[in-house]
Amino acid sequence: MVGLCQGLHEQAWYEHGAIRVVHGFIGQKIADMKFIVCVKQVPDVTSPLRLQEGRIDTSAGRMVLNAYDASAAEGAIAFTEKYGGEVHAVLIGPPEAQEALRKVLAMGAASAVHIQVKDRATPPEAVPDTLPDAQACARLLADHFSKETFDVIACGKQAQDTDAGLTPAMLAELLGLPFIGNVIALERDGDERGGKGLLVTRQGDANQEITRIETPCIVSCSNNMCDPRIPNIKGIMGARKKPIDVKIVSLPAGIPRVQVQRYDAMPGRPEVRMLEEGWDEAIEVLVPFVKSGPPAA
Repeated sequence: MVGLCQGLHEQAWYEHGAIRVVHGFIGQKIADMKFIVCVKQVPDVTSPLRLQEGRIDTSAGRMVLNAYDASAAEGAIAFTEKYGGEVHAVLIGPPEAQEALRKVLAMGAASAVHIQVKDRATPPEAVPDTLPDAQACARLLADHFSKETFDVIACGKQAQDTDAGLTPAMLAELLGLPFIGNVIALERDGDERGGKGLLVTRQGDANQEITRIETPCIVSCSNNMCDPRIPNIKGIMGARKKPIDVKIVSLPAGIPRVQVQRYDAMPGRPEVRMLEEGWDEAIEVLVPFVKSGPPAA
């Protein structure tokens, strides 16, 4: 039964799931949306980071789901729980990165695709096991999504290990889709034609922007969008049975690649000398310092 409706084009309340209307014709069921969330596995920033011969020693610390991607996944899952639809996940990374996909499946995603690049870091001077750069990732994802049907691709606005934030916009350009970044809220905005629009709230520098965007589209989500749910036992057990499609691919030819040469620790703070003997000592120490610069470490 429908209660409190005013005119033909109006919001409607419903009981027992008999009808779903969001800014559309009463009695018309707005089509469900299909979300695909792009995720990445990254080092846990709360764990000590250990470097060995210019490489990150992943055995010394925990690898986790990127926090921004976790917010994107939670936003997509919460959206489909409210309006109907389904969520799927895709990840580019080595075999051990599949743990991040299992986390998204435990949160509520229906299935996942794991893209593994077989010819990573071919130049001998590059750090082995380096993931493709942002452009290469965007090209790999664009090739994958060109064969898929979807309404919304949701990404974290950046990866917490690189802080680049380039892949979502590059992907939108390659696919020719509308894009909104730094999203903090998603709402359904159907119309009388049964369209699949979204009302997107974006965090600006000093305010919020609310924009309508037609699907299919791409959004990159802020970690302020929502707090990701902690999967319960049922979700964790169910994730083991959900399918993960592993695809082994090569990098597209003819694209520049950014190779990480090595990782180094941040330089420590230089030694501080306190001058306590008055102006005579200060002049004696500071004049040579200004002329020649600080002493070598």
